[in-house]
Amino acid sequence: MAQVASDLPADKPKVDPYDCTLLGSGIPNYVIDPSSLENAKFPSLDNPEILEMLQSAAKLDDKMKVDRQVNLFHNGVGVSGGYDKEAAWIQTYSGRRFNPTNPNPDAVVIQDIAHALSMQCRFTGHTKKFYSVAQHSVYVSHICNEEDALWGLLHDASEAYLVDVPRPLKRSGKFQAYLDYEAQMQEAICKRFGLPIQEPPSVKKADTKLLATEARDLMSPLHSDWVNRATPLPFTIDAWEPQKAKNMFMQRFYELIGADPSNYEHYLKYENAR
Repeated sequence: MAQVASDLPADKPKVDPYDCTLLGSGIPNYVIDPSSLENAKFPSLDNPEILEMLQSAAKLDDKMKVDRQVNLFHNGVGVSGGYDKEAAWIQTYSGRRFNPTNPNPDAVVIQDIAHALSMQCRFTGHTKKFYSVAQHSVYVSHICNEEDALWGLLHDASEAYLVDVPRPLKRSGKFQAYLDYEAQMQEAICKRFGLPIQEPPSVKKADTKLLATEARDLMSPLHSDWVNRATPLPFTIDAWEPQKAKNMFMQRFYELIGADPSNYEHYLKYENAR
């Protein structure tokens, strides 16, 4: 049975209510009992009607539509400029040289983010089937508050350039340099897409609720000590192939910036021609 905060000894460390890790004390905030879910049947989250129900119509005012130009986000700089030639760099999907330790916001382009996240698996790959960060990001954008949806879509975008590190390592006290680079990268991405630097609370809540759902549907039977305070969503997640995850990510991006539907069709033609 889960222990509520009032049950915990006074000397136990306080935790973020949306922290999904095992506590250092070994006392969980909330434990999902796998046996309670053995016979549960949920409709698939990969369903247009359910996605429509989860999302509010994402409408942006005319000024935002002007400020967030699709071509600008697609083209950017960095193929032949926009990077420090003396610093270490990586080549991105779009062919850019990119400095992950000193990112130029203008060299960040949406197709690089969508592609890289579609090729990276959640849970460090320890899932029953491949499940991409891109698909996870699409779902977060539907579940969080409407006004935070673009932040939700891009909340893990730094992983497109840095990949992710398992949380136990991040919190080991020996990965501060990575955490600094991660924060710097996410700040560059926020500047690129005109987003506030701080992650909105609704995105964190949606991320946590989805984590519980993903663990239920995509991992092996959960260990009894697996911790998550959030209640899983009443929908089943069906994992997408990387190309579908990438396309859905791009489609959601265009929707959220108020782009004309033809922009997505143009993207598909570009993808098919590669």
